[in-house]
Amino acid sequence: MQKQYGDIFQIWIGSNHYYVFCRSEHAEKIYSDRHIFDRADVRTKTFGLIAEDFLITLVGSKYKRHAKAIVPMLRKHRFKSQISIIINYVDQLIHIWKDRYENQNNPICTCILTGNQQLMLDTFTRLTFDYDLGNLKHLSKLAKQSNSEDKIQPSELGVALSIWLDALTRVATNGMSSFVNDFLLKIDKKYQNALKTLKTNAENMIRKCQEEMDPNNRPVNLVASLVSSLQKDEASEKRKPETEQIGITKKELLGEVLGLILGGYETSSTILAWFIHFVSKKSEVQQKMKEELKQQGITKETSLNNFDLLDRCQYIDCVLKETLRLATTSFVSPRTLLVDTIIDGIKIRKGDTVVSAFSLMQRDPRYWKLDPTQFIPQRFFGVDAPDVNHNPFVFTPFGGGHRACVGQDLARLELKVIIIRYFH
Repeated sequence: MQKQYGDIFQIWIGSNHYYVFCRSEHAEKIYSDRHIFDRADVRTKTFGLIAEDFLITLVGSKYKRHAKAIVPMLRKHRFKSQISIIINYVDQLIHIWKDRYENQNNPICTCILTGNQQLMLDTFTRLTFDYDLGNLKHLSKLAKQSNSEDKIQPSELGVALSIWLDALTRVATNGMSSFVNDFLLKIDKKYQNALKTLKTNAENMIRKCQEEMDPNNRPVNLVASLVSSLQKDEASEKRKPETEQIGITKKELLGEVLGLILGGYETSSTILAWFIHFVSKKSEVQQKMKEELKQQGITKETSLNNFDLLDRCQYIDCVLKETLRLATTSFVSPRTLLVDTIIDGIKIRKGDTVVSAFSLMQRDPRYWKLDPTQFIPQRFFGVDAPDVNHNPFVFTPFGGGHRACVGQDLARLELKVIIIRYFH
């Protein structure tokens, strides 16, 4: 559509209408003015149907109320002491792959995405909720029992999350009204059963946290922070204006736990699968990564909870960055207008939805010196690298502005540690 209509065009997906903008100056305006552009209403019509109390669907005072409990606990320094947990789960997955493929002749691995999904499910829930789902233990037992590919199945929670994610994809792309989609979800037995599974697991995590939490100590993980933010008297808080309410309700807590599990595992596991795909085709990239690890003295026994040491692995940063540039887990950043405005001469009304098409800009040759369709980590490596000084608004894999992904700090840390471990 960009080739046919240019850098500004309109699209309709069913009843949803969007203005699409494809240049860096458009992205800068959309991301920079939070008083004009806020969370897209389509989030409520789609994501809100399956996670109405998740941070991504909220606006205004309710968003601030939830963000106060969530955002501080997702900063990477909070997880410095837990990096050994990430390494332990990565090692489990590596052993599973070895058990399945090491003694096969010319094996074709078809479970890279599934394996990374189970890895991220176990890792994210343990880091943020101190809860071991046991997905990798389940896969390990299956791998030792048989080498038959068709016997590898995700855990019950993994299946439920997959059904939940499929439901999100469906309501986001079928173009039907939110009323119709809401009705279809309510009569979908498969989806409702998956939702029950998710709620049961989330309630178990919350209950475990409440039993083990010392009210006199500061929260040590995300779910503890959320539990400590529970309203003491929900009825009393509900009578207050939203701007004066403090804390979150039990229903909101459940919604946040479910949404965070989905957001914390699906995108990261997809990126890891793409990383393996890209790097497997580039032996020179693999060699440079190994050389950097050797130069920094990083071996299998090296502790990775030293952020200075991780920061010195700059080429690996470039590989991760290039993976994120090509393998976007989303295509656009939608925003709904709070007031009338003008973008590049186009008058847009309050309530209209605009999108910054960052996935197009990340592959647009106007913004990149080296071929943007090719996987070339070297484009970012070094002070004189061809694309190291790219326009910051054309590379936003986690979105931009005040509604950018709140978990990107943790995601980057997890991905880097896992990638380093894969090379040992």
